[in-house]
Amino acid sequence: MGAMRLCFLLFCLFLASVSSVRKLNNIDDLKNTRYGSSSPHHGLQLLFWFAQRVDVDQNNNMYLNFNPIRGDYGFHRFGNHERILPLLRSRESYHTFGNLFLQRANELPNYVHENRNNMLESNMDRLIVCMSQNRPGRILSVFITAHNSGRNDFNPSVTYEITPALILQLRHPFKCNSDQNNVYIILSDTAEKTEEDRCRQFLNQLGYKRNDSTNTRRQKKRSPDSQYNTYEGIKLEIKANKKGCSKLIWEIPDDIIKQYKYVYIDICQNIYSTNTNEICTDVKKEVKITKSSDALDTSVSLNAGLQPRLRLYTSYFSKADIWYGPEFDGANRVIPIRIKGFDASLQLYTEDGKASARLYIKKTFSDWKKIFSHSWVGFYKSSQEKNDAYSTYQYADKFTKIKDFSTEDYDIYHYKSNLVIAPGVQLRFLLDKKYDKVLAQTMPWEGVEKVTVLPLNCEDPVPKLSSPWADPEFFYKLEFYDANNVFPTSIPKTDAGLQLFTKDGKACALLYIKKTFRNWKDTFYYSWVGFYSSSQKSNKKYDTYQYAVKFEKMEDGTENYDIYQYKSSLAIAPGVQIRFLKDKSSDNVLVKTEPWKSG
Repeated sequence: MGAMRLCFLLFCLFLASVSSVRKLNNIDDLKNTRYGSSSPHHGLQLLFWFAQRVDVDQNNNMYLNFNPIRGDYGFHRFGNHERILPLLRSRESYHTFGNLFLQRANELPNYVHENRNNMLESNMDRLIVCMSQNRPGRILSVFITAHNSGRNDFNPSVTYEITPALILQLRHPFKCNSDQNNVYIILSDTAEKTEEDRCRQFLNQLGYKRNDSTNTRRQKKRSPDSQYNTYEGIKLEIKANKKGCSKLIWEIPDDIIKQYKYVYIDICQNIYSTNTNEICTDVKKEVKITKSSDALDTSVSLNAGLQPRLRLYTSYFSKADIWYGPEFDGANRVIPIRIKGFDASLQLYTEDGKASARLYIKKTFSDWKKIFSHSWVGFYKSSQEKNDAYSTYQYADKFTKIKDFSTEDYDIYHYKSNLVIAPGVQLRFLLDKKYDKVLAQTMPWEGVEKVTVLPLNCEDPVPKLSSPWADPEFFYKLEFYDANNVFPTSIPKTDAGLQLFTKDGKACALLYIKKTFRNWKDTFYYSWVGFYSSSQKSNKKYDTYQYAVKFEKMEDGTENYDIYQYKSSLAIAPGVQIRFLKDKSSDNVLVKTEPWKSG
């Protein structure tokens, strides 16, 4: 009996030892750990990026707007063999990301990659999430960790759990001051901040140390092994032109152009080995630079792994100083979009300058070929084309399986079309031979893209929780409807909400009516929803409209809400907005949605 008690005690101690991960509740806790606090570490950049894609509800439940199980952004299973994390319960799994040498890690933005080089420290940091297989999108816990130097295992001393409170602070990382009128202002030197700008401000707040400071970077020669440029003044980028070839874009400070006698940009093709992380390079194009900024169409076919490299020479016989731009991602850094109602997803990418498609099929979806026997993927030159105006197509069951690109949970199939990749190209997945059942449509391919994030309002010192609609019952509606990952907007002084979504390429509206709001039809008898092709239009300049009481009730309501829908004739496009007006006049707008965004 004593031996059994001793064994039980030792087992309990073992469980305690593998579960005692320290929790970080706020930015000060994170700062005190010194985790990823200097270049070339990228752990803080990973964590900041991740936090921008997590929604936290009133009960501190966390939800993602992408699918780690599908392998998005390089996520893959984590076995926890070192027991650095708590033991999993039934139907739970760990997934990790942060290995910048994985091909799908190129879906991450430049600011995460910027310090990547062949030094071990530049690729040691990782982020791990625990997920329930029964509730996709729900995150049970979040951890940060790092490899032991020179080894393939993880260091328990730099392993921490990230709480929902810290996630919320990372979404609102700026300190605020109030002016003489007690109006809060963001301590920022610009009116607008991109996500990259916000990340840099966050790193500065935590005292992140860069080996090459802004003041001395120009004097230091970059190692030829470095894969990404970290100097803000130099921009090197590859995008698509209208012929399926590479458009080279650059911005180089004038003083650098004057300092060096010879300036070149090479377009190189990086080739990933299947056995190692070594990169082989083939120079496809050499461009002599005479202007500090410009864009140049080239004849280099667009492929994943293309990379611009700046070579600087002080004289004809001098050794080159080399700066590296980000690698081009074959899918334009856009993750797959779910095929509604099925465990499958669709992704647009390019191969040899041609528009190509990938189908991600969950391995448990074993009869997909039978179900999709009449389904097809249409290739369109523009998102404005009608469903029957495709340039080319292929049946889903004719796609070819990619043997070396599958994940533990998904098989991946592809098809390369003869349509040239260019800005505006789109894929659509249609269920059958008719043209009215579009289950998925990709974001139109974009050439030069600039995404701007407005500064967040500063109110309380501690950030408020997300929208009251950020509840599990609405989160799963985002999976079912293509609502651009935007939750419903409350209609003031009522138990109702309004949401813009798209179906078959048209702008549609959802009304969420709380079941206790029994007299809503009397209250909204004269109310109407206006559809506007631009948020700049006046209320009277709607493209179409529908009265609220004429919305169609849907069968799949939630536990607390009935859901009503209306599909308009207005094509969905960036800038589209819907507004809820109280009466027949055009003056009393109760609520309006955010303008539709392309990404």
